[in-house]
Amino acid sequence: MKKYYIIVNPHSSGGKAKEKWKVIEKKLKELKIDFEKVFTSRRMHAYSLTIEAIKDGYKRFLIVGGDGTVNEVVNGFFSQEFEKTENLLIGLIPTGTGNDWGKTVGIPVDIYEAIDVLKHEKVYTQDVGFVKYYNDEKEEKRFFVNIAGMFFDAEVTRRTNNSKDKNKSSSFSYLLNLLSSLFKYTSQNAIISYENKSLNKKIFSMAVGICKYSGGGMKMVPEAIPDDGKLDVTIVNDLPKWVVVQKIKKLFDGSFIKEPWVDYFRTEKLSINSQEKIYLEVDGESLGHSPFEFGIIKKALNVLVK
Repeated sequence: MKKYYIIVNPHSSGGKAKEKWKVIEKKLKELKIDFEKVFTSRRMHAYSLTIEAIKDGYKRFLIVGGDGTVNEVVNGFFSQEFEKTENLLIGLIPTGTGNDWGKTVGIPVDIYEAIDVLKHEKVYTQDVGFVKYYNDEKEEKRFFVNIAGMFFDAEVTRRTNNSKDKNKSSSFSYLLNLLSSLFKYTSQNAIISYENKSLNKKIFSMAVGICKYSGGGMKMVPEAIPDDGKLDVTIVNDLPKWVVVQKIKKLFDGSFIKEPWVDYFRTEKLSINSQEKIYLEVDGESLGHSPFEFGIIKKALNVLVK
């Protein structure tokens, strides 16, 4: 079956995706692209739809939505048992607010350019990360294609996701919530273990990435390469709040990692333990809490790129 299975999140970009889909659908039909489409209606709906579609024989998936919908589809890929993941293909026509994942791998933000990608079918194969975490006493697992954030990053993401004003740009909303959360947040102690090394320190924020961008264009792991078989890790150690405000501009070009209060390294595995709960976000989706175990599946996801 060579037709595309298109999963549309009509709620992405504050509901604007529903109108954008009308334009996208017309263009796809003009290009004579064969597809079956379905709309999501709830959280993790794209996940269950993906598994059912693979069971029915679909191998080519196109998401009309944002990074959160991509994450659900990818988790469907790696949770099903009907088809080898190496035979599956994912594409994206971005209608989200951030669209951070595509910035690294080469997916155009413009919907017309993203549709043109389908004509050439150029494929890039990237790594996929995973994290084991807890919801109360229950251990769970989540795959990710972009970035996982903890400590302050997870708090800002939670507040951004709960923001009532969905019409603001992702970067503006993230910045607004970053500043409003900043002076309320307290750094937390944790033990970070990787490659026979151990760090026991007070941490302000932390990111584990396959790709470079989060928060609507901030380079949280600026040296990440999506197919190098490594997780890039940024640790922002405890620091005065005024320093964060002073250095915000450096988040966008990634130069903040050269500051003395930042640790940056690469690894294939990583664990984080703490006495108090540390919260987690993955590809912009707020999840559970520590302890965490991170790992990587090398060159595991086929992506349609420009």
